[in-house]
Amino acid sequence: MLDPKRLVTLLSSVLTLGVGAVLVLSATASGSTALRTVANNLAVSAHAATGDAISLTIDPRAPLTAKLAASVSVSYTCQPAFDPTTGNPIYFMSSFLYVQLQQRQGKTIARGSGFINGNAVCDNFTVNQATVVVVPDFFPGLPFKNGVALASVNANACVTQSVSSPPFNPCEFGSAGPTAISIK
Repeated sequence: MLDPKRLVTLLSSVLTLGVGAVLVLSATASGSTALRTVANNLAVSAHAATGDAISLTIDPRAPLTAKLAASVSVSYTCQPAFDPTTGNPIYFMSSFLYVQLQQRQGKTIARGSGFINGNAVCDNFTVNQATVVVVPDFFPGLPFKNGVALASVNANACVTQSVSSPPFNPCEFGSAGPTAISIK
């Protein structure tokens, strides 16, 4: 029988590889042009899914850092994971947040990403907070400026202690965006 949590873990790995492939593709001129063409033909409306085990909120303001990057603050709550054998809840987890930022500057788009690892209390009530410094991509190498940008965040929280059924420790996932923020 297929375990839903293992399926989610597998799908998140496939999604991570897909995002990595898109990032590599966007680093070339022809790949970047192809991605822009596809993006211009899509109508995307994304919000934090209510079924996600991690509920995320992106701060609408991001300070400009060193006249180059943007510091994006994220607040999140998460559900506890459960030991698959004992059924006991696990509240203290290791967290990972990955933030992407895009900002139109004339005819080009400044893009960047950043991540942070940390610890989270996943009890459905505690609001965890993190600030991710988003550094512009090497190509086209445009720094972020004061103005409007689009931010997206992906997060996971995984049990760090060994549980009863190795080799996979339970994880929770969530995403939010793209949402407009103001860089100042």
